[in-house]
Amino acid sequence: MNPLDLKFIKPAVITDKRGQPYAKDFDDVYFNDLNGLDETNHVFLGGNQLLERWGEKQQKPYFCIGETGFGSGLNFLATCLAWQQCPKKPAKLHFISTELHPMSAGDLKSAHQLFPEIKTFSQKLLAKYDSFRAGIHQLAIDEDITLTLLLGDATENLKQLHAQVDAWFLDGFAPSRNPAMWSAALFNAIAQLSEPGTTIATYSAAAVVKKGLTQAGFKLTKQTGFGPKRDMLVGTMNEKPAQAINRQPWHPLPKANTQDKKVTILGGGIAGLCLARSFNLAGFHTTVIDQHSQPLKQASGQGYAMVMPLITAQKSPEALFYLRAFEHAQQAYSEHAFHQIGICELFPPEPNAKRIKNNKKLSLPDSLIQVNSQNIKYPNAGYVDNQVLAAEWSSYIDQWITAKVSCVEHHQQWQIQNELKQTIHSCDLLIIAAGMYSQVLTQAHQDLGLTAKLGQTNQIQTNKNLKLSHVILNQGYLIPIKQTALTGQYLIGATFDHLPATSWLQSDFSEYNHLQRNLTHWQQTDYAHHLSTATLVSKHTAIRATTQDHLPVCGPIINQQQFESAYQDLHHGRHWQEYPPAEPIKNLYVMTGLGSRGFTSAPLLADYLLSMITGQPLPLEADLCKIIHPNRFNFRNLKKTPTYSS
Repeated sequence: MNPLDLKFIKPAVITDKRGQPYAKDFDDVYFNDLNGLDETNHVFLGGNQLLERWGEKQQKPYFCIGETGFGSGLNFLATCLAWQQCPKKPAKLHFISTELHPMSAGDLKSAHQLFPEIKTFSQKLLAKYDSFRAGIHQLAIDEDITLTLLLGDATENLKQLHAQVDAWFLDGFAPSRNPAMWSAALFNAIAQLSEPGTTIATYSAAAVVKKGLTQAGFKLTKQTGFGPKRDMLVGTMNEKPAQAINRQPWHPLPKANTQDKKVTILGGGIAGLCLARSFNLAGFHTTVIDQHSQPLKQASGQGYAMVMPLITAQKSPEALFYLRAFEHAQQAYSEHAFHQIGICELFPPEPNAKRIKNNKKLSLPDSLIQVNSQNIKYPNAGYVDNQVLAAEWSSYIDQWITAKVSCVEHHQQWQIQNELKQTIHSCDLLIIAAGMYSQVLTQAHQDLGLTAKLGQTNQIQTNKNLKLSHVILNQGYLIPIKQTALTGQYLIGATFDHLPATSWLQSDFSEYNHLQRNLTHWQQTDYAHHLSTATLVSKHTAIRATTQDHLPVCGPIINQQQFESAYQDLHHGRHWQEYPPAEPIKNLYVMTGLGSRGFTSAPLLADYLLSMITGQPLPLEADLCKIIHPNRFNFRNLKKTPTYSS
């Protein structure tokens, strides 16, 4: 399976066998007949000596467990219970687990009812367990517990994972019943995510398991198994095997920064606000610098913003990223700020048969998208009330500095300067999230490849209630804000005008009025008559930062001078040639290029950047990390044959 394919997995077929969940496809039960919870404690928690290790001083502020075979989730829930009861432990637990055939929520609930001890954590898991999309799912189960589910082939998913695992639970159906999983490729993928000192435990003492783990670098010993099983295996990684050579390492991730607990964010729009939330929840002191005195102004200040997936007719990395972002946004926003009233996209007057066919071919669940001859509905999409969100999340900002930043320089620390070239703030860790202005602030180090797009939304009032129960899309969009018996207020938008690279910074677009342009999208619809008499209540004009591939820019800033020098002959196409790694600028990051989908993508990107900086498991596959990396446009440009002027 291509990691960038958008695919949904059918849940496991479960039957009942002696009161326990039984997988018909593998002719096996999910846990021990005697007591599955006791087996987990003996084999996995005891085999990895977790309680003792949690009480020891850790080199990093979190502990990471990796598991093959999530199954009923019993191992995870037992670990949560032990973690909760452990008096001395690291600040956070990460639990990563693979599953090829996930159980349905109903089957999970039935299995968990056999163990009353795990009821509380079972309820927390089931509240977040709602998607069978293949790939990574990162779920915040508790304030200090994060579950990362990898749905699909275990080996392929682990190859896409960026994490440093401290202990492994090698579970799953027995090698005799599921030989495809217990492969040398899987053991090597496990080894690549391990470090010297990483431990492993498994109920299986089969020769294929012992041989595979030994060849992957683990030193193994036998211990007494649980119940009737005579033996089990435990082990420790002695020496990590060499990694496969990456001949063009243009997309580096920085070394983890576990020292800094203060972060400065340039920009108070949706990107900056989401960053403040993510880092504040992780225990960071957050400083936000913006030219406005409060968050969600400029391009984020239109009052209301849509949050929805992007479903394309063909599978694409762009569609997968925005689906992942949409799932993440639903977890992040409260029901008070995010109105999930659904979004309905109208087809042209003549039914778009090709698009209907392509959407059906993708076999997407009805909870995500519903297609008929007139429209496409996204039932869980909706809009965010920006004022409510700003009020809810402003508390995540510890310090707000109102200033217009002109440049950023590094002298032992990052120096933030205003228009008078005065240093107004100094910091060690800096994230630039200033929309289009991010290009200006990073130009000394890297070209981000941003393009300016001018957009305007209009808040209007009609003399009749349009009776909209959801947001309507028809090239533009129509968001119902307030509807009474006689009138209605709606947000209508949005224009999308390209601006030359030389003009966006100097021009004033505040006086533009594009209401009539926004209204033209509705001339051939049932809403045309009532919208034609609409009166303007307010308008909002701002510049969006976009990219040519319609994906955001998020990650470390690269030393462009070093990169261009090292990769200057890339256009010759010598795929066998080894290039040096691109060099990240220490403690300098960017999050921009969100375009018109910022309220959908920002929560995921903020958590992604937090995980990257602090060395925690990333919520995105390696291939998705590449397509949003700040250095991608420089890499693509250097691959092109240069043109020389005569």
